[in-house]
Order: sequence, then structure tokens, then C-alpha cells
Amino acid sequence: MAVVRGPGFEYELIRRPGQKRINIRISQAGKVTVSAPRELSTVQIASGVAAKRNWVLKHLNRLQANREQHDPLQRLLLRGIPYRVVLKKGRRKRGGVEIEDKVLYVDTLDGSEESSLAVIEKWLIKLAKDEIEKRALEISRITDIGFKRVFFRNQRTRWGSSSGLGNISLNWRIIMIPPAVRDYLIIHELCHQRQLNHSPAYWRLVKHYFPEYRKAEAWLKTNRGIMGLFRE
Repeated sequence: MAVVRGPGFEYELIRRPGQKRINIRISQAGKVTVSAPRELSTVQIASGVAAKRNWVLKHLNRLQANREQHDPLQRLLLRGIPYRVVLKKGRRKRGGVEIEDKVLYVDTLDGSEESSLAVIEKWLIKLAKDEIEKRALEISRITDIGFKRVFFRNQRTRWGSSSGLGNISLNWRIIMIPPAVRDYLIIHELCHQRQLNHSPAYWRLVKHYFPEYRKAEAWLKTNRGIMGLFRE
């Protein structure tokens, strides 16, 4: 594995035996990974990546715009409401967050951006665990769709998942989105306890419990930059 300077961007190169073609993957955090057949030369790989230059830059620019829109050190969504973020240097070794008039005051020992991001992330995860599990239980009772446990994950591209074992998993960033969209995501995963697929029958079930699910999906698509927050 090596980091290569590409045509306008850097990428991590992985050579894999048995792979047939060059594949390019871009994470929500803007990391570009290129996997290529082991037998290809460096020049051949560079040529293949260069051919996709415009596509890669288009996606990187879009991700950058999303990150700027949702820069957690400037502006942070909490339950769908934007809060201004103010960093403070204080005496809290573990850091803390206080809310006042739609302002999040983030207090850390050194006041650095790195420490502040860590404090905000930890605080949001705790909020998610405290609030979302209770809401999932409420919706479970309303819909009469049970589940065993809810887990909070750090998925890179998914808001949630549901297992045949009766468990549901939710991305902890769900605490940042509007309550209606949050409820849709919970219903989405609960419905998978009845239908472990995305068949027409599954979507009819989702629509029964959340008629405006398309609006929720549109919000998630528009605000997908949230998925790239708090990542290296």
C-alpha cells in the first residue's frame, strides 16, 4: 500500500492479485483509494487514474462543499437545528459542551480544533445513545414491530442496518438530523424485521408507517455531507 500523487489529488494505491480492472473509491471523508491488478505497471495505473480525473475531482469538490456546509467547528446540526459553535479554552481535562441560545460552547483544556472535535463527537454519541434508543422503543410499540437490541455504529456510507437476529443498528450521526427524518430511519430499519429486503412489499410497509418517506430520503441525499463528519 502506497500513497501516490495523482493528477490533482493524492490516492492510496493497493495492488491485488486476481483483480481484473482498476477500481477507484472515494470515502465520505474525501480519501481516494485505487485498487489495481498486481501485474499492471505504475505507468498503466497512473494512466487509468488520469482517465478518471474529472470524475474524481467532481466528487471531491462536492464532498468539500458538503463539509464546508456542515463544518462542525463552525456550525453543527443538532436534531435538525443549526447551532453556532464557539471554541473555548478552559480547565476541563475531559472537555465539555454547553448550549445557550442556539450556540454550542465547546470547552477543552487546550482549545485546539482536534480536542474540540473529539469532545463534540463524544458528546453527540452520548446524546444519541440516551435519546434514540428511547425513541426506537416508542416507535416499536406504535408500529407493533419488535426488536431485541439497538446498536450505534460509525458506518461510513449507511444510516442503519437490520439483522435477522432481531437487532437494528443506527449511525450515531442520526442525532444530528431532524426528528421526522430520524423517525423515518428507525421505521426503515424496523420494517426490515418484517422484510429483510427492499422489495415492493417492504416499501409498502414503510409507506404505511411513514407516508412521506420520499421526502425523508430526499433530505438525507441533500445532506449526505453529514456522513463525512468526524472522520480522519
